[in-house]
Amino acid sequence: MDLYTALQIEQHIQDAGNLHESDYLRQLSRIEEKFRIWKNKDFLERATIFKKVAALSRNHGDSLSEWVVSEMGLLLDNSEVG
Repeated sequence: MDLYTALQIEQHIQDAGNLHESDYLRQLSRIEEKFRIWKNKDFLERATIFKKVAALSRNHGDSLSEWVVSEMGLLLDNSEVG
């Protein structure tokens, strides 16, 4: 992770404490919906996803980690509360 990305993540973490209640509740609602989707997947669907992630991690761990950090930064930058 480069220094710029680390600083961006740190800034978003600090800003998270400054959310208005309505923004916080909207984000919580989105998280709950995503969890509902995951919760409703059967065991085989979840197992398939975990196998894919494990294979990617074994074969491309460094690239996968950098991609996840990069995407999280983009998601935070483009979020409604960001």
